[in-house]
Amino acid sequence: MNSDDMMKKNGQFVLSYELLALLRWLADNDSDKLKKIIGKALIGGLQDELHKIEYAEDDELLDSLQHGITDFLTVMESLLLDVVAEHIKEKARTKKLLPAVDQIDATICDDSTVKCSLEKATAKIENNPEVNAKETLYKELLRRWSPVDKNLKN
Repeated sequence: MNSDDMMKKNGQFVLSYELLALLRWLADNDSDKLKKIIGKALIGGLQDELHKIEYAEDDELLDSLQHGITDFLTVMESLLLDVVAEHIKEKARTKKLLPAVDQIDATICDDSTVKCSLEKATAKIENNPEVNAKETLYKELLRRWSPVDKNLKN
């Protein structure tokens, strides 16, 4: 989700459920680390920014600060997506599924379907290690795959 997607035309703020889950998890489970980050921010210049805000009469400054939350949340969403993708790739690597993924024709099956199938397959493999990893991945792909071209012969 980019910053344009976060603001609907009616002016309401839109956040993904994944980002909301991350923010809640951080607040519930990593508040000590968040407190340290805030402490570093104060030392690194946040205190000066807070002082400017306290005495600000410039509406542009205050508006830019409010719009800055969109930038922050966009960065958080991007980092979350990157880390999730890395995590899925690492799980696939440990389960030796990357060669099977490389065999999937990207013109027929989109990346999000492959990623979701890979995530589900690795979870099933972790819960049931004796299953055939490649077969499990392909089954998950077939569950999620919806061909765009109805005339395509497979």
